[in-house]
Amino acid sequence: MKPGLSILLFLLLLISAFKAEAQVSVYSNQSIIGNLHEETTVTGCEKCYYQEDITLFNKKIKIKIPVIIENGKFQAGWLLETASQGKIRILKFNSVSDGSSRWLYLANKGGRNLIIRKNLSYNNAVYTKEIKKDDFDYLPATEVCTRNTSEIINGEISFTDLFRFVPTDCYKCPIKTDVDDCIRNGKIKYSW
Repeated sequence: MKPGLSILLFLLLLISAFKAEAQVSVYSNQSIIGNLHEETTVTGCEKCYYQEDITLFNKKIKIKIPVIIENGKFQAGWLLETASQGKIRILKFNSVSDGSSRWLYLANKGGRNLIIRKNLSYNNAVYTKEIKKDDFDYLPATEVCTRNTSEIINGEISFTDLFRFVPTDCYKCPIKTDVDDCIRNGKIKYSW
C-alpha cells in the first residue's frame, strides 16, 4: 500500500472515531431520541435533556441538562460551568438564549454525602414602580431568587427539578447594578 494512501486511511479512521465519540445523546424520559447538534423531526421537547458526568469531591455525578430545538436541531439550552468558593463548589448553568443563570452551591458532608446548600437564579425582569395611584413606570431589573436547602444528592442532579422558587425567595435590583453586587447585597432597599 502506498504511504499516502495509508496516511489518508489512518486520518479517515481517526476522524470517524472522534465524530462517534463527540456524539452526545438526547433523552426524553430516559429513552434516547437523538443527539445534540443533529437534525430532528421532534417539534416540541419540554422534558428533553442530555447528561453530563462530572466529579465533585471525588464523587461522580450525572447531571441532566435541558435541551432545546433550534432550527430543527437539538441544542444545549444551558451550558455548565463549575466554580469554587472555599469548601463549596458551585455549578453554574448559563442559558444560551437569554442571559439568565441558575447556580447550585454544593458541599461535602462528612466525606460521604454531597449536599445542595443553596439554589440561586438570576434573570432579566421588570420592576413595577408606582408613581402615583394607578400610574406606574416599568423599569428594567435583574431578578434574583435564592433558597437555602440541605438536599442530599444521590448520584444524579436533574436541572428542571431544582429551580422552583416562591415569590418570597426573590427580589429585584436595578439593571445598572452589577449582578454580583445584586446577589451579594440581597434584599436591600434600592432607590428606583
